[in-house]
Amino acid sequence: MPKIVDHDERRLEIVRATWRLIAEKGFRATTMREIARSAGVANGGLVPYFRNKEELIGATFEHVYAATNARFAAVRADLEGMAALRELMLQIFPLDEERILEARIVIPFWEYAANEPDLLALHERTMDEWRVEIADHLERAKQLGEARDDVDVAVATDHLMAFVDGVQVIAVVSPASAAPARLTRLLDGYLDLLR
Repeated sequence: MPKIVDHDERRLEIVRATWRLIAEKGFRATTMREIARSAGVANGGLVPYFRNKEELIGATFEHVYAATNARFAAVRADLEGMAALRELMLQIFPLDEERILEARIVIPFWEYAANEPDLLALHERTMDEWRVEIADHLERAKQLGEARDDVDVAVATDHLMAFVDGVQVIAVVSPASAAPARLTRLLDGYLDLLR
């Protein structure tokens, strides 16, 4: 009797294997053969789940994005305004080994997304969702009196999005400059400017 395979669960297993390999070796050095071996499938066994490496890195990026959102949902509780904004940013920031590995996925994803319209659209969609969420938290912070009335929410949102990208790069290419306490102080210093 043929084995019944949960397609979605198998895709997730492959994404997890890919995530670890790319984080350890880099995207260019990770081959489809290694991904298949790590995921426990035959060399051609990835094709039913992912047509090519670009599709696989897109799914891996989505996995990182979903993991960040899940972490935020788990700690958010009743937070709003500045406290919710700070917590969201801390969940994105590369403050532990897991999130540093996530940054090691995001950075090569950017290179591929720049030349792949589908990946670029995926990136823009996910970043737009974070922009909206950041802006909503900033607006709420203003309503609660936690942020100055003259804070331009659109500009502050752009700053925070650039901040997220920058700390991910620093954590990967200059880890000695990316101690969690330092990155947290940088975030808190910027948020203090908005108060």
